[in-house]
Amino acid sequence: MVHQKTLKLALILILGIVSSPLFSDADPSSTEIYRKLESVLKNQPSDYFERHVRRMGNNTISLESFVAVEAEWNLLKRIAKQIPDYPTWALPNINDRGGGEKFYIQIASMKANAANPSRLELDVVLSLPALKIPIQRVFQIDFSESKDKNGFILKLSTVQVGDSPVKDMSGFIMFFKSPKNPNLVWAYLDVSVVLTHWIVYESLPVKLLNSETGDRIRILMESYQRFESSQRN
Repeated sequence: MVHQKTLKLALILILGIVSSPLFSDADPSSTEIYRKLESVLKNQPSDYFERHVRRMGNNTISLESFVAVEAEWNLLKRIAKQIPDYPTWALPNINDRGGGEKFYIQIASMKANAANPSRLELDVVLSLPALKIPIQRVFQIDFSESKDKNGFILKLSTVQVGDSPVKDMSGFIMFFKSPKNPNLVWAYLDVSVVLTHWIVYESLPVKLLNSETGDRIRILMESYQRFESSQRN
């Protein structure tokens, strides 16, 4: 069995990845991001994703993800701004890997802060047969238009962290229209996590991160598409 502290760290990192990444103050170049997406997604006619979890040195772990999802652009932008509605479409099936299997990381609840609707509160449990570790996280979510390529960005930052072996987290999700398919949207996700201790950095199971995040990206894509379909009428 993986050591409890290592699993807890994996949980913290996955929250940064799946619940979406954290963001630095400077916007990334949308032209540069668009070119990255184009190199991966230009020949993908429909729903697709790939992700890369890498050890970068200096106690830093990076996640990069490329996503193509069938969606209506204007409706996607509207839904992205409606943070209090995120739980409605994101929570269904979020803990079901498929085939009767569950994720190690169970999202118990998700809700917008009553006083500040741009803050999303998450209650998460690391669930093992003989171990359950509850974790609470609060994220500030900000929407902005990109400066070129007619895209938009979701920026997130941690409001409440508590004790953590994570020294720093930063990232973003950027969305663009597919240039060839008006019903397809491209998204790029970039996260960097800097750990406090090199021992934890070396022992972190990247395979666990790949497994937990990959299937969840697929589930979120499918859940969003069902919700968008319900909003078209």
